[in-house]
Amino acid sequence: MIEELDGHAPTRRQVSSQDAATHYRNIIGGFTETIRLSDFKANVAIVFTGIMMGPVVSFRDKLPHYLPLDVALAPFLLVFLCLLICLYPRYGREGRVHFVIARNAAPHLFPGPEAEEIELEKLQTLCAILSRILYWKTLMLLISFYTCILTVAGIAAMVVFESLPKGL
Repeated sequence: MIEELDGHAPTRRQVSSQDAATHYRNIIGGFTETIRLSDFKANVAIVFTGIMMGPVVSFRDKLPHYLPLDVALAPFLLVFLCLLICLYPRYGREGRVHFVIARNAAPHLFPGPEAEEIELEKLQTLCAILSRILYWKTLMLLISFYTCILTVAGIAAMVVFESLPKGL
């Protein structure tokens, strides 16, 4: 069922099954492209996080005495965990479309399309699966990005505060 978005309920109109299938395939294409883009962002963020950890480790003597190195690195480990969850293979068993990869594939492994109603239901299920995948990937990316930004800002503020002359 379609939920209300921004207080506007979608209007129902009669469309042919061919138009509906094209509509769902377009949505699936958009979801797939957005998922690929979020995978790219996660890969870049993993490299960036690894680069950011270097200065934290090298300036460990400048960190406040009450902040041990393992506590300073804990947010970066959280970021790595979130990004690895984001990149984890994402297709569950439910509603999975079989993609045959074989050296000697036989034609009977590739059945033709079923009834139009069944094909539309498969496309709707795939849209729902991709929507869930994209939701969790986006959530993990946001957690990791904000954790990274806040950690770098916090550690930079502590280093600056600790390097100020004590007599002021």
